[in-house]
Amino acid sequence: MSSEPLPWGDSEPVSRSGSTRRHVGRRLIQHQEDDCRRCRGCVRVCPAGAIGVSEAGTLVIHERCVSCGACVKECGFRGHVVRDDTAAVRALLHGGGPVVAVLATEAVAALHPKTTRDLECALEAMGFHAVETTLLGEEMVASEFERLVVGREHMPAIRSTCPVVVSWVLRFHPKLTGALVPLVPPYIAQAKLVKSLYPEGTVVVYVSPCFARKDDCSDPQYGGAVDAAIDFAELEELLADAPPLAPGVEPPGARRPAPLKEVSLTDGFPRSFVECGGDSRVDTAVVRGLEPLDRLLDAIADGEAAPSLVDTLHCDGCIDGPTVAPQLSVHAKRTIAVAHGEASRSAASVGCRRLLAYLPRPDLRRSFTASPVMTVVPSPEEVDRILAEGGVASRDEALDCGACGQRTCADHAVAIAQGRSTWDMCWPRQAERLEASLAALAEAATTDPLTGLPNRREFEARLREEVERVNRYGGELSLLMVDVDAFKGINDTYGHRVGDSVLRSIGAIIPKVLRGTDLPSRYGGDEFGVLLPGIGKTAAFAVAEKLRSAVRAISVGGSGADGVSRVTLSVGVSAISGAGVEPDRLLEAADRALYRAKENGRDRVEIAPD
Repeated sequence: MSSEPLPWGDSEPVSRSGSTRRHVGRRLIQHQEDDCRRCRGCVRVCPAGAIGVSEAGTLVIHERCVSCGACVKECGFRGHVVRDDTAAVRALLHGGGPVVAVLATEAVAALHPKTTRDLECALEAMGFHAVETTLLGEEMVASEFERLVVGREHMPAIRSTCPVVVSWVLRFHPKLTGALVPLVPPYIAQAKLVKSLYPEGTVVVYVSPCFARKDDCSDPQYGGAVDAAIDFAELEELLADAPPLAPGVEPPGARRPAPLKEVSLTDGFPRSFVECGGDSRVDTAVVRGLEPLDRLLDAIADGEAAPSLVDTLHCDGCIDGPTVAPQLSVHAKRTIAVAHGEASRSAASVGCRRLLAYLPRPDLRRSFTASPVMTVVPSPEEVDRILAEGGVASRDEALDCGACGQRTCADHAVAIAQGRSTWDMCWPRQAERLEASLAALAEAATTDPLTGLPNRREFEARLREEVERVNRYGGELSLLMVDVDAFKGINDTYGHRVGDSVLRSIGAIIPKVLRGTDLPSRYGGDEFGVLLPGIGKTAAFAVAEKLRSAVRAISVGGSGADGVSRVTLSVGVSAISGAGVEPDRLLEAADRALYRAKENGRDRVEIAPD
């Protein structure tokens, strides 16, 4: 893009308030760790990366938060909540002066099936002096928008009535701050109009379709036009406490004409920009949602796109705002609004263009000051190092699945470097770790940790399988029960560390004298078991002798009279070669043979009788 100043860049800088005047220090969106289920859904839906993750839990990074409310909508357990401002409204109603409610025009959908007349009656019964909508404010802003934008030489212009979009531009695209059209949002225009027409001392309560305007209304540039702001969910809470209407009360709406909307469409956007079609002098890019807006603004900054006007909102129109009947689809809400609009059109008696000519024209100008998010940008080498820590060998091998809430694995590495995330948010990596943990647990359940051989549980399970196989299909099966001679003396003389070393050595020797189909195991203590499928007792005796000879090579401590110079084994052998034998009988036979080997002097092999 050109380095020339954008059309609104010469406006006077004005600071922006970070919280409402009535709740100093209270953030609009707050995280409640006690109610958080740690599903991390809020992290994945937050477009601003304003939900940080650490080992301690989750937190809102307020410097990045644009108050879109995505985290609140995502969480069904009040892990994220919006500040309650109903107390401020109740205080105003008890203040003695006239209080006017300004409802966003989406009220008909937000509070359906209540009608406008029902709302006016209920609010009047609560103590409101009058009820207005933002319809005239939308018309005034749209009219001023036409005058400012059409025919301007310096473009692009970014429609700026959505506070979420404004925050996004100011924080994440500060170089485009001057492109924001310097007009107040329609609800501020309406509030200023109310204060110029109603008695002095009138206060205004605005009812918003979104959360962000609850803070936006306190911008000092607005001159206190709005005294308190709540959303439609809070209004429903207030209505639930409203006193019953007196019989025969006529709503104030029945005593005045219904103006016909002529100039604007959604939230103060000029109707003429759409209706003039191909003859339009303004090349308009319509964008809904922060992610597509972010891509467009990047393209504009890189010179890849140059629309004259960017018509952008965070939601799919304010009727899709987070507090407008969230239980209904946007299509259902639009159907309700269209039906209400047709009824209003038939009852309207005054066109807005004509009406505005007789009304005061409040100041609709505002200015913007960039407030870029200050973050440390890690070097490419640092990003690669963090990726490697997460098991990503190179950027070419990155999955970029987005499950962590970031667009790419490299973006996630940047978030980790900035302290906004951890590798625990990488679900593919967590799945791999879980699989490895399950495999380790499975191995631990069947493996002896000292020798690395299968444990008694695995040995007995395999014994049952092999015996069943022989009983069903025939064949032979042999079993060795192996015991280390005088093992207690080794432990007592040389200590348990030496004893453990002996067992590990035996555990390493046994598999070397066996076939791949055989199963060695540590049965318990200094006792080992060996299953030999497919061979009889004679071949099993040969295996046992081979094992006994191999173990005799192990030496412990000194030689001669000073200590044990070698380790010996006693082995019992049992075998089956037909059906009708239970696993326990085979095991007992090998145990009895082992006992005879010990009785007969140890360091020998005995075979169980048939």
